Amino acid sequence: MSEIKHIKLSELTKHVSDVITKSFSDSYWIVAEISGHKFYPNQDRHYFEFIEKEEGKDEPIAKVKGISWRSGSQNITLFEQVTSQKFTAGLQILAKVKVEFHAAFGLQLILQDIDQSFTLGNLEKQKRETLLRLVSENPLFIQKVGEEFITLNKKLKFNLAIQSLAIIGSPNSEGYNDFIHTINSNIFNYKFSIDIYQSTVQGGEAEKELIKTLIAIYQSGKKYDCVVIIRGGGSKTDLVVFDSYNLARAIAKFPIPIITGIGHHKDVSIVDLMTNTPTKTPTKAAEFIISHNRATEDLILILQKTIIIKSQQLLSNSQQKVNATNIIIINKSRIFLSQYKESVNKFNQIIINKTKTILYNRKTNLVSLLNQLLSRPKIITANKNTDLTNLIGNLKVFSNKYLVNQKGYLGHYQSIIKLMSPKNILKKGFAIISSKGKILANAESINSGSDLTITMESYDINTKVISKIKNNGTESNL
Repeated sequence: MSEIKHIKLSELTKHVSDVITKSFSDSYWIVAEISGHKFYPNQDRHYFEFIEKEEGKDEPIAKVKGISWRSGSQNITLFEQVTSQKFTAGLQILAKVKVEFHAAFGLQLILQDIDQSFTLGNLEKQKRETLLRLVSENPLFIQKVGEEFITLNKKLKFNLAIQSLAIIGSPNSEGYNDFIHTINSNIFNYKFSIDIYQSTVQGGEAEKELIKTLIAIYQSGKKYDCVVIIRGGGSKTDLVVFDSYNLARAIAKFPIPIITGIGHHKDVSIVDLMTNTPTKTPTKAAEFIISHNRATEDLILILQKTIIIKSQQLLSNSQQKVNATNIIIINKSRIFLSQYKESVNKFNQIIINKTKTILYNRKTNLVSLLNQLLSRPKIITANKNTDLTNLIGNLKVFSNKYLVNQKGYLGHYQSIIKLMSPKNILKKGFAIISSKGKILANAESINSGSDLTITMESYDINTKVISKIKNNGTESNL
């Protein structure tokens, strides 16, 4: 058997490497997304994959290993500084690469440079498309007026005093600590009620979690004065969730005023455009709330001073009017008393005379009434005594007549009772029929063969029923 002709793997990979090196001697600019990025600072090396996805799908249609070091790593650092965009997974870039095949590591692309303007432009393009979609799909609560976006949340007015706060963020973040420190150490000694709603503000699940947190705040039933979304500083990639359509839409129509302080000085996110009050940092958000309350306090102090001044002016004017009126009353009273003094004296004399006459007449009437009171009881007593005597006589006469009548009625009833007594009835030939000691009033319960007792005047006859014949019941009618 002849030996199969073969070569070593290293010889094959060297041949592949030579072909690739010869065929791809130039560098190429490619558009791709970064995936699985890892950075080793001590080696100054980045390891990752270049991938390409079909629009609307998550599965890659192309994937190649990527690596950068030396000048490539320096260009990545420069890219992050210029764009404020962290080089990490999910970032789409325009990169200059060189194709290389290594016997041990296979095919890989060496990153040499990154087009910074492409990344910036791509982010701005996505942002413009999202804003256009927000306005076109939600006209009821998002409108664009000139260069400004008017949302339902932006139209909401803050309460005069902001006291009850719902904070969305991480309680372990520097941004949250900065906010709490600023709000609690305010020089005006304002006190606040703060509820923290913990939520991720970056990463793949941040959008859903932030929306879920807003819903939790709304469904809590608590009357918050405002909602504050806070986060520390970061790259544009870290802040990409705040340019998302769904979160921006939820904030635009949220029924409680929202303040953002998501830690970016250079750029404005879409959420900032949709929210009621955007600020640059958590500290600025806290300062805004304190400033709002201070403005309210200043307004109250101004109103207080105005009320005091107006009250003093009103009291001064009123006092002058009271004094002037007092003088007028005194003078008018003196004139009036002087004019009517004679009339008062005249009326006084008339009253005295009239009083004497009235008192005399009343005295005469009282004497007459007294005489009547002395004589009238005697007359009334005599009349009543006569009436009683007549009444007694009448009672005696009528009582005797009533008793005689009642005695006659009793004799009549005695005669009837005697006529109806069983003894007299039996003497007349009638009989009493009983069965088992019970007197029978009718024959309905009597049957043939029943034992009966017939009671007559002097004898009881025991008998048995032979037959029972029904009559028409008219034989004994009188």
